[in-house]
Amino acid sequence: MRDWYFIGDSHVQAFEVAAALRLLNRKARCLLVPGATSVGLRNPESRTHAVGLFKDALLPAHPDAIPVIQLGEVDCGFVIWWRAQKHNDCVERQLEESVAACAAFVDDLREGGYPIVVLTGAVLPTIRDGASRGHVARARHEVTATLRQRTELTHRYNARLRNEAEARGLPFVDITPLITDPDTGLVAEAFRNRNPRDHHLEPVRAAEAWAQALNALDLPP
Repeated sequence: MRDWYFIGDSHVQAFEVAAALRLLNRKARCLLVPGATSVGLRNPESRTHAVGLFKDALLPAHPDAIPVIQLGEVDCGFVIWWRAQKHNDCVERQLEESVAACAAFVDDLREGGYPIVVLTGAVLPTIRDGASRGHVARARHEVTATLRQRTELTHRYNARLRNEAEARGLPFVDITPLITDPDTGLVAEAFRNRNPRDHHLEPVRAAEAWAQALNALDLPP
């Protein structure tokens, strides 16, 4: 059976936890690049150099692996808003550019020999309005979008990404319904990290949610 090969930003740590707890139905390899973005996949000279690191790890294609891409939280929580402000552009255009960059990267992997690539939805934002605790919250202080605005943008990003996956006949996995408070429409308190300085989801709960969604995929061995 082929392994999961998880790549993405620091939210890949949830998959690492899922693997450590043996919640996944396949063995797992993980490569996380903190701060990696979808839009950065079009730029080999990005600050994180993520696209080069990902391609070095995945290409040539591993016949015993299924890539799983987890990106977008940084885009929806910060970069899309920041780029719109910097370039005096609309948020929607920046959203399209992020999704297009991710889709082009997926096409590169498919052309490189992967018949299956799994796309995953960006996780919901957790940083509260006006929060300044934690280095990520401080680093994103230039962006004034509210938590609800960032959440709604994440929904639109994930819907666009789902469309790109479906157009290619690829699986798309999104845990948003599992981690959303139905009363507020925001991330549920149970999925917030117990450390108020940490913007990642609560690791074990997130690991369980991702494992549930991934294990439900009907994929060839």
